[in-house]
Amino acid sequence: MTVSRASGFQWPWSLIATAFVTVVCFALVRVSAAADPSPAAPSAVKPATNIAEHSRWVIAADYSADGGLLVTAGGDSLLYRPGDVVVWKGDGTRIGDLAGHPTAVWAVRISKDAMLAATAGYDGLVKVWNLSARSLKHDLKKHKGWCRTLDFSPDGKLLASGGEDGNVVIWDPVAGTEVKTIATGSAGVTAIAFAPQGSLLATGGGDKVVRLWDVAKGTEQAKLEGHGEPIWSIRFAPDGGTLATASADRTIRLWTVADGKPAATLEGHADWVTSLDFSADGSRMASGGIDGSVKLWDVKAQAEQEGPEKAKSSVWTVRFAPGGNSILVGTHAGARVTPTPTPKLLPPKPAPETSK
Repeated sequence: MTVSRASGFQWPWSLIATAFVTVVCFALVRVSAAADPSPAAPSAVKPATNIAEHSRWVIAADYSADGGLLVTAGGDSLLYRPGDVVVWKGDGTRIGDLAGHPTAVWAVRISKDAMLAATAGYDGLVKVWNLSARSLKHDLKKHKGWCRTLDFSPDGKLLASGGEDGNVVIWDPVAGTEVKTIATGSAGVTAIAFAPQGSLLATGGGDKVVRLWDVAKGTEQAKLEGHGEPIWSIRFAPDGGTLATASADRTIRLWTVADGKPAATLEGHADWVTSLDFSADGSRMASGGIDGSVKLWDVKAQAEQEGPEKAKSSVWTVRFAPGGNSILVGTHAGARVTPTPTPKLLPPKPAPETSK
């Protein structure tokens, strides 16, 4: 297998610490499909019956609004082998699979009413599923290159997907038709999120810029600049007033949505910050990183809280369970559901010594 680098992108070779980790989940890097033309052989290993036993990559995950269902997405380390989409009960018991992605699956979202789920793969294919029946409704084909991010609008009438081609495609997920395409101008759209009110869409990508879009008009409303490396994750606070963004520059930034101005920069991760999630009341935020760290933040105090135990492998997704009592942590060695620690601020770091 050969790996080529896109211009300006530095491959994190430290991630290849184990034999099966051959790529990272930020595909400004390409893997030659010709080097691995055949599909993966069927596994003789019996599928895990609960999420604690699941040992394949969990790159993305989402809970239904009532917490009754959890869907995880990923695959194995080779991007051109069939991906996994697994449906679990909220307690982590396996229900079944959404089978059919020919490549690793990088994104999953459940609609607010839990009728639909959407998934996206490395080949750019977006799938819409009838979640209760675990059956395919639509294959949505438009992106040229990978697609690693998508989101439902709050009312479930729209689905947005972002791709390597720099485009955001707005879909009607029920009809399976394209509504509009927004050319963002970014070097690949890697993170996307609808605001809770549904009128704004936030995007981020390889150009290190976060953009806010008017969904109805498809026009850019604001450009948020400050990150020093590509954007990995974007989340709106539940009230829609704050936007959080995570980057390969090891920082999390908070922005005031009304005026697009920076509100805070949260530091503490030792490597790329790959995932963000707000608690249901918006008071806390979870973040995960390449170094295996899972951090909790007090949003009002803009300070770090005591977090759960560090994962043994790189973290690709963190999700609060509805109710906030637990956090799902997805890694390239499976997933775990960990109790959410009681809110407690870490002591402030000592001020750096000044030379006399």
